[in-house]
Amino acid sequence: MRSRSSLFFSQRIVLSAALLAALVFALFAIWRYDGEWRDLLVFYFAPIGIPFIIFLFDRAEHRRVTLWLLDVPVVILAVLRSAYPIPLVSGHSLFLTYALFTTHSTMARLSAFIILIQVIILKTFVWHDTTLIGGVVAGAAAAWINYRWRRHSLISAARVDAGIDVSL
Repeated sequence: MRSRSSLFFSQRIVLSAALLAALVFALFAIWRYDGEWRDLLVFYFAPIGIPFIIFLFDRAEHRRVTLWLLDVPVVILAVLRSAYPIPLVSGHSLFLTYALFTTHSTMARLSAFIILIQVIILKTFVWHDTTLIGGVVAGAAAAWINYRWRRHSLISAARVDAGIDVSL
């Protein structure tokens, strides 16, 4: 019998929750808004909900190795970008690039990749929005810091386990 934890983090549950959240958001936007604003919410904001929910499940499942000190500012900056015009950085491309390179599950990486392709197409060919580049660069930089930080932590832990003095 599967544990509650493994059942909660099963791909079927995670994907269903992500799709349901995006669908509910899109239906609310269709019901509540009209015109270009509705289209933006449905075709640009609702899809990112899928990798975002999967990202949250991924982080919850791997909470012991998650770098909350880095994840929280990246997510906050990406969310703030949707409400406030932060120059040079797209919140969508920042979050999706970071998620693409730092999540553990294939589903999280694949969903981030697919929606990032959509964002690239919209920002490049429809809106001619150069904040895409800043978001990708910032997301990749944050992912690199995440990688280096985790690698350093693993090396330090291995040295401690081996009895090597790691004090400065």
